[in-house]
Amino acid sequence: MNTAQGTQNYLYLYDLPKSQATSTKLASVLQQRTGIVLARMPQIRRDINRPFYSAIMTIPEEDKFNLACKEMRYFELAQGKPSRALPFDNDLLGSNPQKIVDHNIFVRRIPKEMTPQQLEEHFSRYGDIKSLKISLNSDHESRGYGFVCFQDPTSAARALQAEGSADSNQVIAYQPRDKRDFRKIYNNIYAKNFPMDFTEQDVHKLFSTFGRIESMKFMTNDKGPYAFICFNSEDKQDREYGPKCAQEAVEKLNGESTVNGVLLPDNKKLYVKEALKRTDREAERLRETIKYKSSKKRCNLYVKGFPETMTEDELRTLFQQYGEIESLKMHPPGEQKKLYAFVCFKKPDEASSAKENLTINDKRLTINHYEIKEIREIQTEAAKDKHDFQLFR
Repeated sequence: MNTAQGTQNYLYLYDLPKSQATSTKLASVLQQRTGIVLARMPQIRRDINRPFYSAIMTIPEEDKFNLACKEMRYFELAQGKPSRALPFDNDLLGSNPQKIVDHNIFVRRIPKEMTPQQLEEHFSRYGDIKSLKISLNSDHESRGYGFVCFQDPTSAARALQAEGSADSNQVIAYQPRDKRDFRKIYNNIYAKNFPMDFTEQDVHKLFSTFGRIESMKFMTNDKGPYAFICFNSEDKQDREYGPKCAQEAVEKLNGESTVNGVLLPDNKKLYVKEALKRTDREAERLRETIKYKSSKKRCNLYVKGFPETMTEDELRTLFQQYGEIESLKMHPPGEQKKLYAFVCFKKPDEASSAKENLTINDKRLTINHYEIKEIREIQTEAAKDKHDFQLFR
């Protein structure tokens, strides 16, 4: 199975639902499907910025590894949430994917209810399949397109010739693109922070300069007007027109502080981004929050050990001798006794200086660099996972 010399039998698992992806669960599913008792704990990659976890299983015995590759190719940790597994393969995981471009096809118009097993059965008539993936959104629903990698390029060519104009499971020649480009393929955008007196006609006029608007939903709330705008060409075969218009609108308008030459009030800026489902929007907001917190990690301090009756102003005076303070919060809020605080400096060296030198009445305070909550939760999850797997063993 493994072509690289010196490699072990690694089975890579993808699209694992975060709430179910534990080492114990993975080992249990493997044992139920194959009878194999996993000796080594799976390595789970817990990435906050990705919608799913991934993992690696090591199965040293060749016969057991081959059985696992077959039986775990498609599986579910939770009902309706498909995951997949692939053996280590230099071609699939290597740094030079160009060498197997002609082995791949891109498939669109995949019926939403079609499973990966059914799609593989459909395309296996053209040859042996190395790997197959249906693209999923964050709640494990099919996006209606995917990729098939055949063992040899002639199989891919046959599939392209036979199903290049099919109504469903339509095959298109595979063109590798930067992963960042895939995230830009959208034709629906969400826009807000317009002037309070902006009408539906004003919004339509503003966005129609970027292309043909097929539909628009205009609404208002206590924060002002907002809208969903969908761009599309009259030619239904032109699938590049809509995304091109939407991307241009985002690039030109997002972050602008003026609309039609008029300055937005209260330092507002236009928000124009891809229209996302609620779960995807929450995930994007979390990524942005973590990115910001990470940028401030070396500037932000967690402080305790100061007098319980100390006021916020007194604490600020104590710390600002070491540099400019960007923010300071004492906790618990609203109570007389303050047990801990967060102090964020403008510069990391100022935070380090306060951490090393600050005392009250010759008593050194407990000061640590702030740890991002989401990172702490991941670390706690990993520690519990290790403990639970040892009990399972």
